[in-house]
Amino acid sequence: MLIRPAHLVVPAFLAFTACGAPEEEPPADGMEGMAGMPGMMMAHGDHAPRYGGYVFMHGDLHFEVVLTAEGEHRIYFSDAMRSELPAAVAEELRITIRRVGEAGEELEPLRPRIDEFGESWIASGDPIDTEDTVAIVYFRFEGSPYEIEVPFIMEPPTVDPHTGMPIESSETPEPGQPPR
Repeated sequence: MLIRPAHLVVPAFLAFTACGAPEEEPPADGMEGMAGMPGMMMAHGDHAPRYGGYVFMHGDLHFEVVLTAEGEHRIYFSDAMRSELPAAVAEELRITIRRVGEAGEELEPLRPRIDEFGESWIASGDPIDTEDTVAIVYFRFEGSPYEIEVPFIMEPPTVDPHTGMPIESSETPEPGQPPR
């Protein structure tokens, strides 16, 4: 994809629209315009969890956060096409578990480490027994800091939050387990 400075793109766009060119109807579902680009349709369309967690994006970087009630948490990284990346692609990864209870807010900073295979970051903490729990995930990718709050949900996902499509039970492994 070619990226041009804004001062070059805007005047060209204004000149084109000022010429009285007819407006094109946008594609009905946004996908027709991608038909001529092999692989592009799936680049950001695959958000299916592979390890029983939730998939998020930071630019072209996908990451899956797996939180378990037992307190064993993992984070996996993949590229725009969902090809696995080594865990070391992220630096300074931190996970803080935030619980809200009767006594107020309690923070549990965890000490994540890269697993023995270099595939994921893993952190161990206290068991999670309430849905009022959030994991605050922080990391640096290509020098840029990123932070997101991920709610702990007691039941595994049944619907892909990005597409609204059902997730087949065979596609969703038990939390912390590799895909089948």
